[in-house]
Formats: sequence, C-alpha cells, structure tokens
Amino acid sequence: MMKHLCRRFKAGLRLSLLVGFTWALAGPAESGQFYERHGVAIDGFDPVAYFEDHKAVKGLPALAHVYKGSTFVFASPAHLAAFLQAPERFAPQFGGYCAYGVAEGVKAAIAGEIWEVVEGKLYLNHDPQVQVKWKAERSALLRAAQAKWPQVESSTDVYP
Repeated sequence: MMKHLCRRFKAGLRLSLLVGFTWALAGPAESGQFYERHGVAIDGFDPVAYFEDHKAVKGLPALAHVYKGSTFVFASPAHLAAFLQAPERFAPQFGGYCAYGVAEGVKAAIAGEIWEVVEGKLYLNHDPQVQVKWKAERSALLRAAQAKWPQVESSTDVYP
C-alpha cells in the first residue's frame, strides 16, 4: 500500500513539475490590453502624435509608459506627459487592433502608418486596401465593430 501511494505521489509530482515547467517556457498567458508587436503597443508608434502632429511617428524606447499592461512609446517628453494626463483620450479604439477586422469579428494586426482619427478617437487599420474599405463604409463598420468588440476582445487569435 505504501509503495502504491509513493508511486502516485511521485507521478503527481512529475506531472506538476511538467505543467509548471511548460508554463514557465510559454511565458505569461496574456500580454497587455492593446495590440503589441516586439513588446510595444501599436507597432511602436506614438499614440499622441496622431492627434498632435497629425501623422504617424515612431516612439523612442527611452520614452516608454505601461498602460493597461501594454508598453506605449512616445516621440517626445511632451507627448508622454499628455498621455499620462489623459491616456483614454489617446489610446486607440478596439485595443489597437484593426477596426475593420473587429467589424468583421476578428482581431487583426495593424500597420501603424494606416490610421484615422474620427470624432476624437484613433482607429488603426491592417493595410491601405483595408483602410479604403473602412473609409467607404465607416459608419456601418463602426457600429458593427462596437457591437462585436466585447466578443472579439476575448479572442486570443490574431490575424497576421
């Protein structure tokens, strides 16, 4: 009886160690709440620049701030300060995923150079062709994206 219990304990311990080791190799199960590539949100573009400079500008690693678990980078100390005062004003909609993709019910990667500010909100798109479709039917697609975002947000699959 004691041998049997000992074997079961060792088997359980091996399984626990295997699961723990596998989890450690995989890293954290979730990253931040925004689209990230290479450890930074929205392809490393400065979210404030879209509003203040009216163009896509890459941020600097030295000017980084973590917001809702995602690292955003900024092109200037002034942009970082503006973001710190009102991050919800500058953060992209739909977690920084492609707005058109969300309207279609999926999370899709974005190109930081493909963007639009509409009524004070930042929307990003996957590529120029997708943005043409987005702009042609923006109102309907925006309604669809807003309706679908709660279910899309929980998805772990991201269309590259």
